[in-house]
Amino acid sequence: MENQERDMGPDSKGEKEIVRPPKNKERLTIIIFKKVGKARTIVISPHFILGAFLFFLFYIVATIYFANKYLAYFYPIESIYPFKCIGTDKVQADKIAELIRERIKTKKGLEKSKQHIALLEYLMEEKEQNREPVSTSDYTESSSPILVGIEELKVKRDRSTIDVTFRIVNKQSNEKSIGGYIFMLASIRDSDRSEVWVYPSSPLKDGLPINYRRGQRFFIQRFKSISSKYTLSRSTDKPLLLEILVYDRDGELILKKVVEV
Repeated sequence: MENQERDMGPDSKGEKEIVRPPKNKERLTIIIFKKVGKARTIVISPHFILGAFLFFLFYIVATIYFANKYLAYFYPIESIYPFKCIGTDKVQADKIAELIRERIKTKKGLEKSKQHIALLEYLMEEKEQNREPVSTSDYTESSSPILVGIEELKVKRDRSTIDVTFRIVNKQSNEKSIGGYIFMLASIRDSDRSEVWVYPSSPLKDGLPINYRRGQRFFIQRFKSISSKYTLSRSTDKPLLLEILVYDRDGELILKKVVEV
């Protein structure tokens, strides 16, 4: 009976006792050491730290927001940054002015070019109108490349006498010496060329000397002056054609000049 009563006591009811953690475990403990052997303990709740953090965060955000609102209302952006706005407008104005100046300069240049072209066209038209027709009796035929040339040609005629002076010039770019033979042929213009005077004397074939070696010899580095006097077999007042033929030392015709005298 005693054992049964013991089992019926409070310890035998089968209920488990709930163990709660101490309140100190939910707090943060900060220990501050002042001197060796002495320490000060401060206990802070985590909820207090979180609340303080949220308060300061809200305070900072609200301060920035209301400060911007205040400045935007009472101090517009133009008054806060006057130099920036003025500088930007000035740069754009300078660019526009520079473009206008370039356009004016280009327009003036085009006007000058048009005037210059018009003047050139006028001068060319005047030159075409004033150009004298070239006589078909005066012409020059030369080899290619040009080896020699006739310059400063002067012809004086007195009925049956012809005085001829000219310079035969070396036209080679390398200024290499050149030699050959020269003939003078005179005939009456508009004739059948049955009568031709040849100097030096030589028979003709197809209007050219047969033996080129009978011509007046020359050998030049730069130029040589030629002066000759020819007498026709008969006197005539009709216009004459004077032909100057130049052969190289191989007998090739390298220059033919025809003038009317």
